[in-house]
This record gives sequence, structure tokens and C-alpha cells, in this order.
Amino acid sequence: MNIKAVIFDMDGTVLHTLPDLTMVTNLTMKQLGYPQHTQEEVETFVGNGAERLVTQACPPGTSPEDCKRALKRWQANYLECGDATTEPFPGIVETLRELRSRGIKTAVLSNKFDAAVRELSDHYFPGLLDKSLGEIPPIPRKPDPTMLLHILEEFGVKPEEAAYVGDTSVDVEVARNAGTLAVGVSWGYDAALPLPVDELDAYINKPSELLELLD
Repeated sequence: MNIKAVIFDMDGTVLHTLPDLTMVTNLTMKQLGYPQHTQEEVETFVGNGAERLVTQACPPGTSPEDCKRALKRWQANYLECGDATTEPFPGIVETLRELRSRGIKTAVLSNKFDAAVRELSDHYFPGLLDKSLGEIPPIPRKPDPTMLLHILEEFGVKPEEAAYVGDTSVDVEVARNAGTLAVGVSWGYDAALPLPVDELDAYINKPSELLELLD
């Protein structure tokens, strides 16, 4: 393989965010007088953007307008206090550092809202990512390949020279739609969107195996 760029999903792939996602979701539900959720329940809401997460968290029958208000409150809460316990998965920082030392472009592309993606990337991976992008309406989110192809075009890298690394079926779909390699990780949050292991180009159990794959 002649890989020139590796693009990563964020939640469940490079960052362990589930405890904080649960905390922010329950804080928002409490503020609105709605029932709260276990971490296992919140995991089933994760993987397809904040709007889906919040809509799933709101009680059945909540109006679209009230769900939108809940989403705005959730996003504000997340930016204010959403990374109290967040941390990179073991080996991620070292792997990013090694990729860059090899001249390989690195990026994060997530369905998390863009402001949070940029803030978390700057905080946890300073100087280790060439690009960080989250959901920016009206641009369609993953598995639509638009944003992934935009990153590759900006890098001057062909899809067949890139790998997309993620933890759910959405990540495999966006890789296939864009024409990149699809690499799955074993440590993510795929309760709602199971990772189709048999459809992957590679499946890794720790970040360093990505380097072995490229070797």
C-alpha cells in the first residue's frame, strides 16, 4: 500500500468520550425535566451526530421543535463542560506522531458538531492533525463522502491513497463511498451501528497495529 493520508473518526476511535457524552446528555435532560439515561443507553444513541443523539434521548413523542431546543442546550452544555473525563485511547497520540513523522497526512472527520471537533482536536492532539472537521449543515454528514473527499482534495491525495479509520458501520460506508480503505477498530462504540468486520480492509485491536499495517 502507498498510503499518504489517514483520516480518523473521533468518538470511539481517537477519543474515549462516552462518559462525558452521558454526563452532558443527562445534564440536558435534567434541565428540561426529562428522564435520564444509563451510559449503556447513551452508547446506543452515538454514531450519527448530535441531533440523532439528542432526539433519541428525549422522551418518545417529544415534538421536533422541542428536540431542536434540546439540541441547542446540549451543544452549549457540551462546549462548556463536555470533556471533564475525555481522553485519547491508549496509543493514539503516539500513532499520530509516528504517522506524521513518516510524512503521512492526518485528519479527523466526525459526525460530532464542528465546534466541538475543532476544540477537542486542538486540546488533545495539538500539532498532530492537518485537518479537523465535524458536522457543518447543510453539508451532509457521514456516510455521505462529500467532506471526506474535500479533505483528500485539500491534501492532494487520491482516495485509493488514503485510509479511513472508525468504529461503526457509518465509518465503513463513508470509506466505501469515497473509495478509501476502510479500517475498523475493536475498542469503539458500535452498539447502535455495529461494525461490519467482514467488510473491512483491516481490523485493528490497538493503534500501533495501524503502523504495522502500513509497513
